[in-house]
Amino acid sequence: MTRLRRLLDLCIGSVCAVLLAALVVVLCWQVFSRYALGTPSTLTEETLRFGVIWLSLLGAAYATGQGTHMAIDLARDIATGRTRQVLEMLVPVAFIVFAVAVLILGGMRGMEIASRQLSPVLRVPMGWVYASLPVSGVLIILYSLLNLIDIARGTRPRPDGMDKALSAVE
Repeated sequence: MTRLRRLLDLCIGSVCAVLLAALVVVLCWQVFSRYALGTPSTLTEETLRFGVIWLSLLGAAYATGQGTHMAIDLARDIATGRTRQVLEMLVPVAFIVFAVAVLILGGMRGMEIASRQLSPVLRVPMGWVYASLPVSGVLIILYSLLNLIDIARGTRPRPDGMDKALSAVE
């Protein structure tokens, strides 16, 4: 399980890092072409929009795996023993339900509808953009299952205060 989590972390983290770097380059080009050249690039706005969609959803899956997603810890922190373990398990279970119902089922329906459309500027099938929903849904489910296994075994490391603070800023 640890190897699978490390592989997922490496792959998703790398994709997010490369995607973020590419978006920064595209954004710099957009600003430069608009203000220095006086002719804004027509491709950059759509590229940035679609890139941010993918980056956000992949980042949400990554945060799920790291345990740095937004959560209300008060009830869990007050509880002890078995009650605490049950409360800790509610979050991954809720993520799984949400991922199946909204991201996978809804995303597949969105892909089906949007696959017949092309984006106005880039002319890419909109189904590719909507594919970010089921892809992130599958990743969130995988991470949530790994988290549930770790909670049941008592081996789930909890993010420290600094990790929580940094994830709140992001």
